[in-house]
Amino acid sequence: MVPNSVIQKSVVSEFECLTVESEQLKVALLPELGSKMIELRSKNSGKQFLLEPHGRTYKRASYGDDFAMYDTSGLDECFPNIAASFFPDHGELWSRAWDWRRDAEGLLLTIGGVKAEYRFEKKLRVEGNKVRLNYRVHNLSGKPLHFLWSAHPLLNVSPGARLLLPCHVHQVFIDWTSAPKIGKHGDLLPWPSLSSSNGLIDYSVVQDRSLGQAVKCYAGALSEGWAAAYFADVDESFVIEFDSRENPYLGIWLSYGGWPSVGNDGHLAVALEPCSGRPDSLEEALQRGECAQVEANGVKEWSLTLSVVQGLPKRKKPQDGVP
Repeated sequence: MVPNSVIQKSVVSEFECLTVESEQLKVALLPELGSKMIELRSKNSGKQFLLEPHGRTYKRASYGDDFAMYDTSGLDECFPNIAASFFPDHGELWSRAWDWRRDAEGLLLTIGGVKAEYRFEKKLRVEGNKVRLNYRVHNLSGKPLHFLWSAHPLLNVSPGARLLLPCHVHQVFIDWTSAPKIGKHGDLLPWPSLSSSNGLIDYSVVQDRSLGQAVKCYAGALSEGWAAAYFADVDESFVIEFDSRENPYLGIWLSYGGWPSVGNDGHLAVALEPCSGRPDSLEEALQRGECAQVEANGVKEWSLTLSVVQGLPKRKKPQDGVP
């Protein structure tokens, strides 16, 4: 067992809940509900960084269900696709129960494929201010498996929170937007204005719900694998780090009151999503040559680190304009 890490079991909304704690973080998952991470809390400030469901309850999903009809909160795993296609909306993993056990490094969670033959594994350990996630996919078939993987951490934001990306990100690929005036699928727009004309809105600063807009876009291919959200009210940042050679893209989900309905009923949420490819459509990503694959009977591995740091995160290049 990882030193200074404690694992406990409880029940949340009738689901078995696993809580892993260090001296700085509290992390909770629901193995029965896609191994969804429902809590990432700083013990220093008490800040819960993951979005909680409306009504704070969870309901059981079934394979093939529409992701939007459920709690749309916390951190889910999207695999082997994102947009609905041959595979269900947001993939095969989020709606189903995973197996789990303790191991020498913390938790090992596993699940098998339905429409494709594979075994998906996730190891989780909590050390100090970091959550370390190691992934492994075993292709159990005799032909290559093309896939999209994306972490899907919906963040608990309020207006004024700031999104920080590598300094070389000046342009994003638009996958979808609720506001046609912003652009259309496939457009390459400047970040963070998403506008070549006025640039009156800085989309890297969380806007009020009343803006009534939602955007899914992609940055990449990245030379630096990280992104962060800074919360001035607690002077802490949520930081997500990954190897850009393994996952070269970053999905950015901005819902400033524009989804699933516009205005006060729309969500206020942000997600910073390391991805193995783009866009959300696996078929289009394959055509573009921007998806990942596991060779026949092969194995593919990658990793992800989530951390909570005091103040603004230290960036590799001090000249990038962060005060």
